[in-house]
Amino acid sequence: MQAIVVQTFIEAPPQQVWRAVFERSDVLFDGLPADEWPPETERQEPVHAHAPWPWTERAGGPTEVQLTLQDMNGATRLDVRHQGWGEGPSWDAAIQGHFAGWLQGVAALGLMVETGRDERAGSAELAQRERYFVSGEIPGPPESVYRALVDPTIRKLWSNTTMNGLTLSDFIESRFARFTTGNGGEVTAILRRTPRGTHLAIAEYGVADRTASQRWPAMFEALAKYLS
Repeated sequence: MQAIVVQTFIEAPPQQVWRAVFERSDVLFDGLPADEWPPETERQEPVHAHAPWPWTERAGGPTEVQLTLQDMNGATRLDVRHQGWGEGPSWDAAIQGHFAGWLQGVAALGLMVETGRDERAGSAELAQRERYFVSGEIPGPPESVYRALVDPTIRKLWSNTTMNGLTLSDFIESRFARFTTGNGGEVTAILRRTPRGTHLAIAEYGVADRTASQRWPAMFEALAKYLS
């Protein structure tokens, strides 16, 4: 059996993070095929939760999720382990989608807990349109990654045409940037510090075509190469 393992550090105590996990599951599950935790969820507040994950039948069967929250001197390490995945093409597609969804969810949840701001799509209408999520770890601190994303002069050095037509519309210095696109969509970038660099979570809301799945992974590769 395969497992998805995701970890993030949130600058808030475990009790606060625990409340957000269950009271704002809409943020945590934004990139996942779920709206709320299932009734069968077992909770050991504020350190552990275990839940059956019934939203993967089309991949071959249900899986299960374990959350662990560890106090780190007043901050919280949040570990997500989504296990029970099988083998084969249908499972692989579900694993890929859930991995991207969990990475997006923990990044958005961490930002909301730390800043009080829900930085997903700017409108309910846009949130219902087609969207694409991609996450990756970029070498270098969030300050450097942020400058590379928002400074047009620096962007020209690495992005080729990936970010052409994007206009910065909102930001939290070195933590978050929102861009508008020429077709009425939005691109959000959430930056999370990690021991090895920066976890960068990109969400494109209002995807206009199918090229996002090639465009954004190529952007990650170019940015990582530039900052290496």
